[in-house]
Amino acid sequence: MEEKTQLAPGQALSAEQVADVAGGAGSCSTTVTISGPGFSVGSTYNSLADALIGTYDGIVAATSHVIETVAHATK
Repeated sequence: MEEKTQLAPGQALSAEQVADVAGGAGSCSTTVTISGPGFSVGSTYNSLADALIGTYDGIVAATSHVIETVAHATK
């Protein structure tokens, strides 16, 4: 468990404390799960931005696949 330090009101933060707040301490991941009747797909990313980008890219790839499949089926 993380150590918590109590500061008196008005006391300045140390450079290390500012770095922890500004950049985050340790690592944090984001998990995206998409599910529906009979299926569930989950992916874990290093950050929220990576999760949004990965999810968007996945939706574009799936949409493209459906369009190509329909186009080939109607020929």
